[in-house]
Amino acid sequence: MTPDGPPPSPLPLTGPDGPWRPVRQAYAARGRAVVHGRWREWLPLDPQDLVLDQDLRGMLDERDRRRLRTLTRPAARGRFVASRLLLKHLVAAVSGAAPEAVCLAYEPGGRPYARCAGAGRVELSLSHTGDLLVAGVSRRERIGVDVEASGRPMRYADVGRRLCAPAERAALADLAEPERERALLRLWTLKEAYTKALGCGMRLAFAEFEFDAVVSGSGWRFSISEVNGDHSAASHFISSVWRQYECSVGGFGRELVERPRRFGNNRMRVYDGG
Repeated sequence: MTPDGPPPSPLPLTGPDGPWRPVRQAYAARGRAVVHGRWREWLPLDPQDLVLDQDLRGMLDERDRRRLRTLTRPAARGRFVASRLLLKHLVAAVSGAAPEAVCLAYEPGGRPYARCAGAGRVELSLSHTGDLLVAGVSRRERIGVDVEASGRPMRYADVGRRLCAPAERAALADLAEPERERALLRLWTLKEAYTKALGCGMRLAFAEFEFDAVVSGSGWRFSISEVNGDHSAASHFISSVWRQYECSVGGFGRELVERPRRFGNNRMRVYDGG
């Protein structure tokens, strides 16, 4: 695995047929990959016609079968099934296993991971908004992803205090709209991805940790991309955060760092890789 060099952009998929070669190449080179695609392209049938026992036999694990039975809206059922099919095909593509041989599991906080013969544990993360699914896969280290439409309204007056630590609020205060709104949305996706990588989600208050221009070698790194094109109806911000224990301080350039204490007592700072 080569940890140095800029992270690749999230890779588009059009369904179970891939294309998988770029995903395998990214995974082989860096030990991780992030992909995105429209959830309807992953379904074997229209969401209205999904029948658990007939259409999904062998492709959903027990926990996911129980979850599916609780979903009544066709769109919610379809998106849920599509996300699990995406995760299984993604792990299969990078491990060489068959999708039906991939077992999805969850940590107590809900953070997903997978196991399959010959590959051991594979770290996963999942996010969606509208019709877009985003998934991250990592060979060994934790990974978190998040996606939001870049045009989503996010007013600083509404969320700034809940989202931003004091240094971030000071930096955003100097920006004019709509630049501040876009910066706030990018920061939101980045913090979402980080808490997903930790496995704590919204239980860690976003204002309790901050992103700032400090370089260190603790191994947390991140990427933010704006994705356009055929696989999303509109532009989206996709953030990914991962733990890279094998990184060197000098080779990558810009990285994310978790301090051993909370804001006020535990501060996490970053260089944005641009």
